[in-house]
Amino acid sequence: MSYAQDSEGGTSIVFGDRKQDTDAPIDVTSAKLAVDENANTALFTGDVVVVQDTMTMYAPWVKVFYLEDQSGISHMHARDGVTLIQGEEAAEGEQADYDLVADVIVMTGDVLVTQKLSAIASDKMTIQLEDGTALMTGRVKSLLRTNSNNKKKDDGE
Repeated sequence: MSYAQDSEGGTSIVFGDRKQDTDAPIDVTSAKLAVDENANTALFTGDVVVVQDTMTMYAPWVKVFYLEDQSGISHMHARDGVTLIQGEEAAEGEQADYDLVADVIVMTGDVLVTQKLSAIASDKMTIQLEDGTALMTGRVKSLLRTNSNNKKKDDGE
């Protein structure tokens, strides 16, 4: 896990194996869909899976907000337990807001990121999709595992 202390008081990490293609199409699968054309929204419920490029988000509830002219999506809000996976890394939190205009995802509520042998938890994580970096803020806790295979065992000789 690569991370550093940020000037804003958080911890910066690399999230995902490369930058996200935020112009890629978004595929949403769910048990139910309710569209509100007057509000320019669509509500997906029941085992929602959102896929864009190499990123996959799982949540029970996702609301999509369309641009005023309905030419695209402005943002998405997921709640009730969200899992975000990119490459071999995963993040979990209570909620996630994906701003497609700014190319930013903000996860809140007991955020936990797992990367290979390490894990980091915080109150909030802000992911910059253009460069694959994330800022962990709030109470930040890290679990750094050691590679026990590198230790030599005493064979008694």
